[in-house]
Amino acid sequence: MPMVFKRFYRNESGATAVEAALCLPIVLMLGFGIFQYGIFYNNSTDMNDRFQKASRQVKLLDNPNEQELLALFQSALGDDSELVTFDVKKINRYGESFAEVNMSYAHRIDIPLLREYPLKTNYQNLVMISGEEISDS
Repeated sequence: MPMVFKRFYRNESGATAVEAALCLPIVLMLGFGIFQYGIFYNNSTDMNDRFQKASRQVKLLDNPNEQELLALFQSALGDDSELVTFDVKKINRYGESFAEVNMSYAHRIDIPLLREYPLKTNYQNLVMISGEEISDS
């Protein structure tokens, strides 16, 4: 190597270790964030499924009050009901009685080296609870 280019030559023996030390925390944070979001998404879809099943069971009740509706939705969620908030109202629309049910599910993502990131999802359903069968004619 000519003497002119020797001053541009550097020892790069520890460069890979330094790059790995700088990039590893970012990759770990992204990996844990994706994993935690997957857990949230799984729980959210499970809650939505249970919410829809409870909504179908409301149609079997004979003129329930708001407390009975709330108890039905809370029992459908089982042990996860402490993570969920409900708002149940009986309303009259179109000459029929309906249950307007709002459910929200909150979850916090714990990302290492960062603060917690809250996620929240809401579901709303309007279920007929009384009245005659609706026919196609």
